Amino acid sequence: MIKFLQHSSTQYPPRTYENASADATIAFAFNFHTPGETLTKDSVKTQGKLYIPIRPTFSTRDIELAASFLKEVNAKTLNIAGNGAYTNIKYQCTQAQCDQIVFTFLSAVLNLYEPDYGISLIRSGGQSGFDEAGLKAAVRLGIPALCLCPRGWKFADVNGKTFCDEQQFKNRFAGVLSL
Repeated sequence: MIKFLQHSSTQYPPRTYENASADATIAFAFNFHTPGETLTKDSVKTQGKLYIPIRPTFSTRDIELAASFLKEVNAKTLNIAGNGAYTNIKYQCTQAQCDQIVFTFLSAVLNLYEPDYGISLIRSGGQSGFDEAGLKAAVRLGIPALCLCPRGWKFADVNGKTFCDEQQFKNRFAGVLSL
């Protein structure tokens, strides 16, 4: 189940900062130097939280390290962030591929992490691309999910076009909401 909330601001930075208050953030990106990725990393670091950057071509070692880092901080809440669909398409990565990448990675990490610890919440800003994939993975894994998006249900599509529409925003999650 995904709980959808709007931030009081229509801008991305305030909700990014709030989502980054999770115990740990896993950021999936082809390009870690986009404004959104820089903002996420800075928001996490400013709050003294754990930031784990993951390339979509992750390795078994990346999975092991992520699980180890989560154990070190005894993470209970996890923020999933990353490049939007409009960036990922430049790397020939579709939303369906983002969904599979995040689900595969989180499944493997939680397989190592969950026996001794436990994630009680996965949160995200709900943007297209890896944010969206994080929420979908949470549902598939049976972990409560929280989507905190900018006021007005603001999101950008694969072409970078911005929409502000609650139904369009939520329709992207219809497939997992029926699970």
